[in-house]
Amino acid sequence: MTNKLFNQFSRRKFLGAAGAATLLSSARGFGAYASSSSSLVDNGAPDGGQSSTGSASGRAASGGKARIVDMHVHFDAKNPNFIEDFLKVAERLNLTALMLTPFENRKVVAEAAKQHPTRIVPFGYVNLDAPDVAAQVEELHSMGFRGLGELEFVKKPYIDPSYFPVYEQANEYGWVVLFHTGIVLRKKFDEPEDVASGRMRPIHLEEIARRFPKITVLGAHCGNPEYEWAAEIARWNSNVFFDLSGSSLTKMQQRLSRFREIFWWSGEGDSQVKTPENDSSAFAKVVFGSDTGLEGIENVVKQYHALFDACEVPEATRQRIMGGTLIKLLGLPG
Repeated sequence: MTNKLFNQFSRRKFLGAAGAATLLSSARGFGAYASSSSSLVDNGAPDGGQSSTGSASGRAASGGKARIVDMHVHFDAKNPNFIEDFLKVAERLNLTALMLTPFENRKVVAEAAKQHPTRIVPFGYVNLDAPDVAAQVEELHSMGFRGLGELEFVKKPYIDPSYFPVYEQANEYGWVVLFHTGIVLRKKFDEPEDVASGRMRPIHLEEIARRFPKITVLGAHCGNPEYEWAAEIARWNSNVFFDLSGSSLTKMQQRLSRFREIFWWSGEGDSQVKTPENDSSAFAKVVFGSDTGLEGIENVVKQYHALFDACEVPEATRQRIMGGTLIKLLGLPG
């Protein structure tokens, strides 16, 4: 598990530095869009009088900035002040995070989530190949965790039957489960590694979504570089969504409009599929995720808005991507 944390931290630092170096000046400000489904207030209490869209109170909670829900924030066990540092960033950006937590740090994050329910949603990392993984999942559920993630570095493809008992548990709980998809950073070059991106291809998520329909499947990185497979799987499975965290929005910054070819369908006529709020935009199957150090989250927000502009993503869809979809899926307080 120590190597796991080291690999996670190193990968996040690498991607955060790369993103910060390519700050997109053309992006819109991160406070321009509010969640259309609900609003959150800082003490977790109901809004008590705002309209169901909640955008006014959502902005009021943090100096006029619209609420963002980030599906991809890793708890950094090496930083003893991580929760405090996160809360400062969350207050500044008006951010709620699905905090991806190694099993050994579960108590710290569970307690923090109780104290800050509108800022932290606890998600638990488990090693799918661990002999006691089922017991770990059961304990996480008993502690109030809302899902699993980011599942990664598996020894077999995600659809190996040996992993099905964990998926069955998540299906029973109606959980959200975040899977790494696509390429992974390599840090060690002088020793063998039992790591293979092919075990984590986005195509595997289709079978999981179909076999376990009560799981909401989130795919990190949109299958980078297999974006087409990721989008088509999301298209026909209402319980599948992807984020665009990682290197994709950096390497594609000069050709972001190409994502219109990947998320191509209108959601109407012969292309009609089930989307959040019957949104006709294919981009409704995208949710916001940063997967970077705390200092890099704001830049990823700007990268998403650069994507929205390049692809002419409708306003209501932008709102869902930046928070509305996850607020509704998770039933966050508001």
